[in-house]
Amino acid sequence: MNKEIKAGIIGGSGFTGLELVKILDMHKYVKVSFATSRTFKDLVVSEVFPSYKDHGTERLFFIDKPLKNNFEQIDIMFLCLPPLKSMEFLKNIPDGYDFKIIDVGSDFRIKDPEGYKYWYGTGHIMKDKLSDFVYGLTEINKEKIKKSRCVANPGCYPVSILLALAPILNSKMSIKDICIDSKSGVSGAGRKLKDEYLFSSLDNNFYAYSVAGHRHIGEIEQEIKNIYGEKILISFTPHLMPVNRGIFTAIYCKIKGISENDAGRICNIFKDFYKDKPFVKFTGSKIPQLKDVVGTNMCMVGMSLDGRTGTMKIFSVIDNLLKGAAGQAVQNMNVMMGLDEEEGLKFNGLF
Repeated sequence: MNKEIKAGIIGGSGFTGLELVKILDMHKYVKVSFATSRTFKDLVVSEVFPSYKDHGTERLFFIDKPLKNNFEQIDIMFLCLPPLKSMEFLKNIPDGYDFKIIDVGSDFRIKDPEGYKYWYGTGHIMKDKLSDFVYGLTEINKEKIKKSRCVANPGCYPVSILLALAPILNSKMSIKDICIDSKSGVSGAGRKLKDEYLFSSLDNNFYAYSVAGHRHIGEIEQEIKNIYGEKILISFTPHLMPVNRGIFTAIYCKIKGISENDAGRICNIFKDFYKDKPFVKFTGSKIPQLKDVVGTNMCMVGMSLDGRTGTMKIFSVIDNLLKGAAGQAVQNMNVMMGLDEEEGLKFNGLF
């Protein structure tokens, strides 16, 4: 590919936005045309975040908001905004621009307006555009993403859950119940100043939250139905860990008629499903750990069978800022732009 892809990032100074800036800076075919930040407007990115390296005399500045000329020069725009803010931003963009859009936020993941209102507590202001956004889990919707102009990046918890469940859902095994227990690093909450995210509150601490119904349940159940063909109500409990980044998910599936003797057959189901998916690795009976994936765009999945209770236990780990957000967004961009799916994402972990 010869053409340079120019990207705009809305919300470039949050955890996800900054990861995007860093990944795209290393991407062979992409140049960051602009990145917005109300907090750091008019400041040089490398001065705000010293780990970012300028290219000679060419320096990237944060801008307050994009103007007409900024929109005219980009090929793709990433929205790294809090809930409800992506649709507000897009609502105010004039028609006529032909750049592609990846919403890394949550506004366009749930396709049913009533479902959106139920989980987010407010009506969607761009209901007519919900169907325009393809759900951006590349491993499941790659062919749709190739043809799409707009993609809704999945939530971090749903990535860890759906990639782990997809082989079983796709196999059409008789699933009776799904119980999910996920633990996330504090960066999954974004760059917020709240007491519960302060070092003194989180250090040596561990707790569950949103136990009555986390908003990610809506998109998880939506995509389970899309893969499995039937609606399954899940039990999902998220927890906060005293670590910077990473998600560890444990899934307990009640499967009719399974025993330990089915382990080999079920392992083959996982291996076959993941064989052409470069960012998912099946570890068999070896349970993956956070350190296996932090700093990468990988999802690792392990599995064991409890024949006594008829329970399949599936374990997955991801880096919530990469495979759960910025890395997944770049993976989607690569597919949308006809590039190698792995371009710009072939980096090893921190540990």
